[in-house]
Amino acid sequence: MSIAGFDALKEFFETSEAARKATKPLNENAEVSVQLDGGAARFVMQGGKAHVFPDQAHRPDFTLVLPEGAVKRITSLKSNDVGEFGVEFFKLVLEKDPSLKVRVKIDASTGQLLSHGYLGVLAQGGMKVTWWLLKNGVKNPKAAIDRLRGAK
Repeated sequence: MSIAGFDALKEFFETSEAARKATKPLNENAEVSVQLDGGAARFVMQGGKAHVFPDQAHRPDFTLVLPEGAVKRITSLKSNDVGEFGVEFFKLVLEKDPSLKVRVKIDASTGQLLSHGYLGVLAQGGMKVTWWLLKNGVKNPKAAIDRLRGAK
């Protein structure tokens, strides 16, 4: 596993003010599989705080494939504005360059995603994320989920 990418992601989620704000709505059952260059990691909430561990997710809500370039782009932003991170994340999802493109595979039902608090995470991005999504053809949270699932 790329130790630098894992360490940067772990430090970001465990110390960044923007990450703390963004993940606050997630409940203790939220889990994300993170596929980094060279290895697997998992994101979980424990004790109301985000943690990243260097192992496989047990029951992921979704899987993120994060190339090293995407990790660097996200973790190098020097803002506490959740909206800036949200827009950057969605830009990386639409990115054409494979060294930057984030791939998302939703593993859970829409109901489970909602019950685990992901709608609240989207809301933390505020108007910046809302306007960016609208500009890019995503009209509501269900449309965002459907688009990530690959539905039309």
